[in-house]
Amino acid sequence: MKRGNLIFGIIVVFLVLSLISVTQLFSQSETILGKVGDQVITQNDFDEFLKKFAQFKGGKPFTPEEKKMMLNNLVKALLISMESEKEKLDQKPEVKTKLKLHRLDVLNQEYVDTKVKPYIVVTEEEITQKFKDNPNLVPKELLTLKEILVKTETEADGIYKELKKSEKLSERVSAIASEKSLAPSKIHGGLIGQKAPVSRGQLPKPLEEVAFKLKKGELSKPIKTDGGYYILFLEDRKERSP
Repeated sequence: MKRGNLIFGIIVVFLVLSLISVTQLFSQSETILGKVGDQVITQNDFDEFLKKFAQFKGGKPFTPEEKKMMLNNLVKALLISMESEKEKLDQKPEVKTKLKLHRLDVLNQEYVDTKVKPYIVVTEEEITQKFKDNPNLVPKELLTLKEILVKTETEADGIYKELKKSEKLSERVSAIASEKSLAPSKIHGGLIGQKAPVSRGQLPKPLEEVAFKLKKGELSKPIKTDGGYYILFLEDRKERSP
């Protein structure tokens, strides 16, 4: 039998055993929920594991079926971790560094949570004053913005004229950005800040001055910069108060 098949078979056996113990989870109140080799999974372990995913529940409690599934996932993770240690993957220099940094993060957060936060009291007056002193602390305007960057003014003018005739402007901007733009955003159809909208202070000054004057669905004329000529398209604008 190949070694890979043997490992898979062992994992399957462990998972079957874990599923048997899971079915008894909600009828017993023991602290130890499961055991894999010489490793145990306690109620505290499981509670911490659930906390990592609680944010996706929107405040709703986990159902018994979901808890069964999550405990099974924890068993799988433990099995893979044990196999990694068996293969001495935890001894690789880069893995040692990651584990060390993760330990630092956990300890630092725990110190702040237990030794610092309980002694910090922030009043409403202090918060109000902070916003008065720093009006841009929380972005008031968030833009969903697309860009096209080309080398010459002639090319930029040609693209601008073509876009002005387009009925589906947003789609056409994305198509031209993907095909002709020199900006890294071309891989996202020209969308700037793919993971988050753009706020003030994130764009070069020449672009920011134009971008925040655009109306939703509006296209800018070519903007000359040291890096070439930009055309901006405002997909959406959101405004909020602190």
